Amino acid sequence: MPSERRDNIRIIITEPQPGASEELQTQLTEYFQSADSGTVDVLGLAHDGLEAAQMAAQLRPDVILLDEDMPGMSGYEAAELISLAAPDVASVLMVPTERAGDRAAINTALRSGARAVVDPAMPVAGLIEVLESLAGLREGRERPEYELITDPAKMPVTISVTGAKGGIGKSLITTNLAVSFARKYPDQAVLVDFYGQYGNTALMLDLRPSYDIAQLAFFAGEMDATVLDTHLTIHSDSSLRVLAGHPGSAGVGGQLSPSQEIAFLADMIGLLRRQFRFVFFDIPPLLGAASAYVFSRSQYIVLVSALLDLSTVRDTATLYRQLLDERIAPERIVLVANRVSRANELAIDDLEQATSARVAHQIQEDTGTAIASINEGAPAVLSRAGSAFARGVRELADLLEQSMAEERRRRESEGSS
Repeated sequence: MPSERRDNIRIIITEPQPGASEELQTQLTEYFQSADSGTVDVLGLAHDGLEAAQMAAQLRPDVILLDEDMPGMSGYEAAELISLAAPDVASVLMVPTERAGDRAAINTALRSGARAVVDPAMPVAGLIEVLESLAGLREGRERPEYELITDPAKMPVTISVTGAKGGIGKSLITTNLAVSFARKYPDQAVLVDFYGQYGNTALMLDLRPSYDIAQLAFFAGEMDATVLDTHLTIHSDSSLRVLAGHPGSAGVGGQLSPSQEIAFLADMIGLLRRQFRFVFFDIPPLLGAASAYVFSRSQYIVLVSALLDLSTVRDTATLYRQLLDERIAPERIVLVANRVSRANELAIDDLEQATSARVAHQIQEDTGTAIASINEGAPAVLSRAGSAFARGVRELADLLEQSMAEERRRRESEGSS
């Protein structure tokens, strides 16, 4: 379908021989006059390939028409230079009839950075359709996704929180961490309870969700943003969106084959990252294909442990090594010691020695706050902001944000070098 007609299309035309473009300019002008809609603005005529690339970089037209054969530099070479110097300019290679449908010529043009290949003898109406569709590409900058890929500060981040055992406060940390981000960044955070079987995310937020992740899985292969949104429940006190886990089973409930579950997760994560800046997952301790896939899509994996007993520390070390075996970079794993107190049988050093990793953050023992928060369905970062647990979660959020900022600076530095 042709794109909506633009008021003005700015183009550059190549003219290897004097007067060669006069007929084309006349046809373009007459077409727009007869259509009584829009105009074409010829910014200039380029007489060889080098001049075409120079003019594209300097004048930044919407589209540049490149003859295949030009003096000094071919249209393919010019297109390649334009794609490097002015990537927002759409190059169109004009290739004679006998080669316009040649797959080799088309592949060469695409490798050179051209956006289209047309026959110089193409009727002007067909050429206009090509010009309008390519000129309309710039309007994509107005889409919200454009900012997601061009502004490092708005790039979506997926954060998974997991632990090697139950009862260590992992889900409570996940819930409060997600709420912290949702309060700071309204309507930009979502939490997926991938635990299901023993997950208590909805309970901790006093939510009564109408749908869960297993019901969403019925739309596998047909899911879109609208379907996904109807399955999310909003926590009104923080703006956090929640996709509830399925009671009685981990993951999506078991109705999908392993390959179908991975495909479902890929679609779901892709849609969530387009809609939300921060995507949180509460992941069960068992490392399976589905959870491994979520970890592979996460920029940060918060690995929660406790110093309660030797088995918890050893299991944490085992899970840490499994994550490394899944080719998760160690800098993406944030090791957190929860429920830290002087009464612990083990020390931070014991956890670090077992995992061969540094404990990035500690959250102090605060049993009273944790129990009250769960029983009341009120996140401690909201209801008991001054408690040791709430402070610990906010500090963890600050730690993650600091890491995100450092990553943005690194990318910006690499992009400018």
